[in-house]
Amino acid sequence: MLNNYNFKSIFKNELNYFIKYKRSLGLKYEDEIYRLYYIDNILYKLKLKSKIITKETFYELTKRNNMQGENYARQYGVTKDFCKFLISNEYKNIYYEEKKFKVINNYKPVIFNDREINLLFQTIDKEKNKYKNYKSYKVYYSYSIIFRLLYACGLRISEVLKIEIKDINFNENTINIIDSKKHISRLVVFSDSMKQCLLDYINLFKIIDGLLFKNLRGNSIRKEQLRRFYNRILINSNLNKNAHIHDLRHCFCNKAFNQILEKGYAENVVIVYLYKYMGHKTIAETEYYLHFTDYNKNKLLETNDTFSKELYEGVDLDNE
Repeated sequence: MLNNYNFKSIFKNELNYFIKYKRSLGLKYEDEIYRLYYIDNILYKLKLKSKIITKETFYELTKRNNMQGENYARQYGVTKDFCKFLISNEYKNIYYEEKKFKVINNYKPVIFNDREINLLFQTIDKEKNKYKNYKSYKVYYSYSIIFRLLYACGLRISEVLKIEIKDINFNENTINIIDSKKHISRLVVFSDSMKQCLLDYINLFKIIDGLLFKNLRGNSIRKEQLRRFYNRILINSNLNKNAHIHDLRHCFCNKAFNQILEKGYAENVVIVYLYKYMGHKTIAETEYYLHFTDYNKNKLLETNDTFSKELYEGVDLDNE
């Protein structure tokens, strides 16, 4: 029986086939998974006896708490697409509506300075250490490493969560990112400090092969779990609550851009280098990461050759 994503509602098999169908079209369809979990959870709570989706059920599936703007439009779209998928496979009594959205994307990344970055990771480590004597300690420890990789290597969430032990080359300090967004693969490098973080984590929890990061059930950690944890960290550290996890990738790009410029390289050369390193399809994508904030202009006047060493303090002290 097909149940790759542990859905539990009466439509659990159909949800898995829907993901398979989307990916057969060449789509990654990863960011939408947690929206499908939401759909599955609502359907499960409704305790449906037959595979039908009424008008009332459709509204319930698209009515997420505090959802608005682009977030609501995406949830609506995923729900609608799933219903259309069911109809195309000759399921009866499936209701959906065609609703058009005009979403204005006014997203502006939050770029943390060095003090804020240090505070962020100090708070993450403090939260992690609360669970030192609990089974969940491994998960919270993995969060501390995940967020360091996001910031120090400029990775996407999906890329970090897919890293396997075999992808890491500790001799060359590289991670092989395979078939990422828009089917681009690349190598990213990490510092000796990050290397020590990774080795301490791997040795402490005796990770031999497979995924580097797993939840308590041995499955891949879900993005929604990380988002909830990150929001809690932002509140506890009194940092900007509007920040997104993806902003750490923006922080990396801006800091790397400034550091390489300070070494005397021409701006056009730096952008080309970053465009390859970040795994972008075009240079325009990389430029988007650089020109939206005054932070970049201010940092050009400063000298900051390396990421703060304090970033890694406390991470390798748990090997007791």
